[in-house]
Amino acid sequence: MTMIDVRVQQGRRERVRGCLLGGALGAPIKHLRLTDIRSRFGPDGLQEFAPVFGRLGAINDDTQMTLFTAEGVIRAQCSA
Repeated sequence: MTMIDVRVQQGRRERVRGCLLGGALGAPIKHLRLTDIRSRFGPDGLQEFAPVFGRLGAINDDTQMTLFTAEGVIRAQCSA
């Protein structure tokens, strides 16, 4: 494996990790407009866990479906 291949794989992992974390953070901002998100959390939006459903870091059904999908992709790759 070349250095370029390693960098591509690392970049892909970072993007996948970012997508999963973004999905996990998303429950408090579900159905909010971008202007509402920025007014509540600042110009960069949500950057850390925020209270939702009465607790910090709670997830919703979207997070669960994302994790199930990611697990399916991983299992498919491992069995190929």
